[in-house]
Amino acid sequence: MTKSEIIGRIESERKQGECFIKFYKTGHTLVDIDLIDAFIAKRDQSGEIDEFELLDMEQTWLALIELDPDRLIRSGKSANEVIEWIWSDSGGNEKKTIFPFTPDGIMQIINDEFFA
Repeated sequence: MTKSEIIGRIESERKQGECFIKFYKTGHTLVDIDLIDAFIAKRDQSGEIDEFELLDMEQTWLALIELDPDRLIRSGKSANEVIEWIWSDSGGNEKKTIFPFTPDGIMQIINDEFFA
């Protein structure tokens, strides 16, 4: 499918609460995850996408846990919920980085840390 075809399907199939898109580009073995609105806004309309899935926060959280080799832990309640990312630096020392459990917080993990 082309990106234009996917955008058409997103517009007709998107349900309330779905804010992420998980997709596989043709010829790539890795999954990409992006905010739906950011995916649509990007001007790059080229490239075939084999499949995609629209995800809400909980589904994206489960996908992150499945894909990430480091420990990700949710803590806190409701509006104060955070993600604790526990990882090891090059010296083997354990580190912890905290992100808000929000769409932007998840994207920060994906863009800055997870797939860096």
